Amino acid sequence: MTLKTKQMLRIFNPIDELIKKLEELLNDNEANSVEKVCLKKLICDQLNALAQKFDAASNDNVDSYREMKKKVTAIIEEFCIMDFKQKDNQLEGQIDKQIFGSVTEKFLSLLENLEKSETFSIKQSLQDCLLYVKEMGSACEIEDLQNIKELGASIAEIFKPLQIYKRNLTSNLLADKLALFCCQLCTSFGILVLVIKEQHQLNVPIYTCKKYICERLCLCFESIIGILDAPNPSEEDEHFELENNFVYRIDLVLDIISDLSSKAQSEQVNDCADLWFGIEDVFAHAMSIAQICQPYSFKAISGSCQTILTEYENLKKQLQSDPPDPTMNNLFMNTLTDSLYRLERKINISVLTLVMEVFSDPFGALKRLIKICGTSLHVSERTTNDLDSAIEEFDQLSDKAVLIGKFAIACCRDKNRAARIKNCLASFESLEMELIPAVSAFYLHPNNKEMRACVKLLTEQWQFEMNRFHHTVNLIIDPAAYCQIVLDDLQERINEMSNSLDNRQDITQLQVQHVVQRALSLSKQINATLEDVGQENIDKQAIMTIREFKAGIYEADAASKKFLINKATAPEQLRVIHRCEIMLKVIKRLLPVLSNIVNNSVTMGTVNTAHDSKSKAKKSLICTSAVGLSSQSSFQELSIVKKSSNYIRTPYSVKSCKKPLSIQPANTVLRNESDVSILIPYIEKGRMMRAEWSVMYKTPQTCKSEKPIQNMLKIRNLSSVRQHLFSRDSFLDETEIDLTSESLDLTNILENITGLSETLTSVASNKSTFDNSKSTSSSSEQVIHI
Repeated sequence: MTLKTKQMLRIFNPIDELIKKLEELLNDNEANSVEKVCLKKLICDQLNALAQKFDAASNDNVDSYREMKKKVTAIIEEFCIMDFKQKDNQLEGQIDKQIFGSVTEKFLSLLENLEKSETFSIKQSLQDCLLYVKEMGSACEIEDLQNIKELGASIAEIFKPLQIYKRNLTSNLLADKLALFCCQLCTSFGILVLVIKEQHQLNVPIYTCKKYICERLCLCFESIIGILDAPNPSEEDEHFELENNFVYRIDLVLDIISDLSSKAQSEQVNDCADLWFGIEDVFAHAMSIAQICQPYSFKAISGSCQTILTEYENLKKQLQSDPPDPTMNNLFMNTLTDSLYRLERKINISVLTLVMEVFSDPFGALKRLIKICGTSLHVSERTTNDLDSAIEEFDQLSDKAVLIGKFAIACCRDKNRAARIKNCLASFESLEMELIPAVSAFYLHPNNKEMRACVKLLTEQWQFEMNRFHHTVNLIIDPAAYCQIVLDDLQERINEMSNSLDNRQDITQLQVQHVVQRALSLSKQINATLEDVGQENIDKQAIMTIREFKAGIYEADAASKKFLINKATAPEQLRVIHRCEIMLKVIKRLLPVLSNIVNNSVTMGTVNTAHDSKSKAKKSLICTSAVGLSSQSSFQELSIVKKSSNYIRTPYSVKSCKKPLSIQPANTVLRNESDVSILIPYIEKGRMMRAEWSVMYKTPQTCKSEKPIQNMLKIRNLSSVRQHLFSRDSFLDETEIDLTSESLDLTNILENITGLSETLTSVASNKSTFDNSKSTSSSSEQVIHI
């Protein structure tokens, strides 16, 4: 099937079914009278004529969707009013049984052409915008705001039909890509407006920055045109992005193991091969995450992987033993499952720790990079090597942010939030490729006004994207799990400060600042959760505890700024530590409060989602019956709603973890967990996966061999929902991405351009009036200046 849109499928499917039924009736040769044979001959002749009309209409070069639609409608209406009562006594010639397939094929081809004509006007508008932006990018001049406003109006005009087309696509992959490109188009246009505004204020072209944003806009236009022209992706490509992550792969492996116990031993042995492929994928994704995390996290994750290797080998040997022992089989399955859950727990904790590190000081690396540009070192003595350490720190922060974003998308069932994160990651990807060269150039030429303006614009946009990214990730994170991560870290830091004071070593303001920053990151995450859940759904005691926590942060910060500026006495340092300890006690009381908030929100979300799903299923049943299709899909929809309550909780939390239980057969040699040589292939594979991953702007992926094996994809039970420590339990399963906010942003940008244009016009007119008065009264001006 090559049709891309749901609208065309709704037209094609009923007619295709009717033609198949007609073929069955005409192929029925029982008790054929002369009248029946005449009727069959007449129908086949009419179908042949219909196929010829379909073929002729497909070959007509009609670009207008309305004209093409009129032709298709006229052909079908003409066939529907055909008089089957007319007599045809000429029985010569055989009935062409291939005519049915020919009609279907020609009709399908005609609908494909109709589908293409629907997007012709959109593609033409996109091409016009693309040509204009390419010209703009090549011109080193200050752009007219009126031209930018017209470009924005053209984009806004295209945006609405693109949203309709996105909702109409049958492929979720193409729809998600189109949503991403549309979001990037709006974001890039917003940056272009800021560049043009800066041009007029400084009266310089800022060519490098303008050229960059024009190239980014061109890529968006070209990508959208590519989506409109692209065929439906293969089934493998359709699911690759969704399934190529640690969360999906670990869930898949756990599902395979859970199904083993209900099968015969011969089937269990065969399924062990699929299980091993899944475990290898889990190892590769785990190693790609471990390489970004702290060294102690890498050690913990690699140790868990080696334990899983041992448990898998034990299970495989047990399943191959003769005679079979179901009890021992289940026991080894349980130990393997337990080791997989332990790996998942360590991965989730490692990523949450990265969240704490990145969001405690998201702009620190960028600030330190920009600060070097203000050094007093003479221009002739500056080299780009001076920036190496700061650039490396910024690159590491970017890698951590990408990992957090990818993991959050994998854990999130709300497609709108996942799309917002993906949009931020695409912006990071684009900005990073331009920001570092711009900062390096400005460092070597600190007096260049254009380079300064370029760095200012890019850094402001990067900070804006980071704030938006931070807020969206906070909506996904489980506040109770994050609170425990922050609590453990602060406990260690405050103990370290107390030990330093006991050993007559001064504590520094920087130490307290790290504590305050981590507490503030938790406070922002809690704020985002409260906004999402709703203040009305939270009891007053919980709100009071949260306010007490915020007051504790303020007091600890104020105490450090008051007492630790100069040489502080021991009592003053003790007062600062005491403030931090008070804040820590409040966080301990906050932990059960956040757990209750999350549990209550999950209960409400489950009820609301179940109600919405049932109503959607009923609507689907009504619509399906209306078009005369089989009601089987509706019953499947209802069964999916019923199955969606299959919720599987993880047996571990951030803090609670029972001791591992492992059964070692005789003559088993224990692995040395510090020796990671056996994991080197997975480490290399993980590194390659990270290097080749791209949202939008980098070179396309090349490692097609890394895609999951097809027979494994069918095993995953998507109706079951597994809990993950990283994210709040959400039963929302949004199937469409809403671009309303982007559309409103585009409208606001156009309104701002209008206001900016009027402001600059009035400034220009005032300036010309001032210049005229200056020429008429130059003598008095000179007196004033003197």
